[in-house]
Amino acid sequence: MDVDLFYVPGCEQFKDLVSRKIAGTFGVRVKDRGILPAYDRAYNPLRRQYDAYILLDYLVRCIVSDTAVWIVDRDMYCENLNFVFGLAMYHIAAVVSTYRVPSAEMVAKEAVHEAGHVMGLQHCKNRCVMRYSESLEDALDKPSELCLSCKKALDRKVVEPGLQM
Repeated sequence: MDVDLFYVPGCEQFKDLVSRKIAGTFGVRVKDRGILPAYDRAYNPLRRQYDAYILLDYLVRCIVSDTAVWIVDRDMYCENLNFVFGLAMYHIAAVVSTYRVPSAEMVAKEAVHEAGHVMGLQHCKNRCVMRYSESLEDALDKPSELCLSCKKALDRKVVEPGLQM
């Protein structure tokens, strides 16, 4: 399975670490697809944030391979949430924001979390990268790796008939 990696200008610094972490966690090939500029129609001037659903929809239309992850430096929100670190569409794509995270390691952790959703994983209650984060403190506290339960669930996911991830 291939995962396309896109990023907005200025986020190139995260691409190598994010690629390594996603590839190492899920055993996939991550292909650097280069710059995909921010989609300004996703900007909501009333909130002064970008609508993560609109960004994700735009990304889906740009996919070249099986799935994609897009790193953006914009502050994102979803309906009924003040902000989000990322948003994913199961088995298709994810968008990850660097806006509220303090380090490249945190960007990579959130990218692995969202890529987990792309791979079919749900939120987890264990000490796991798939644990839901309501705040920066939650995101900082969760580990960077999958727990044993999520690893087992991932092993059971079938991408195509007869083909295991």
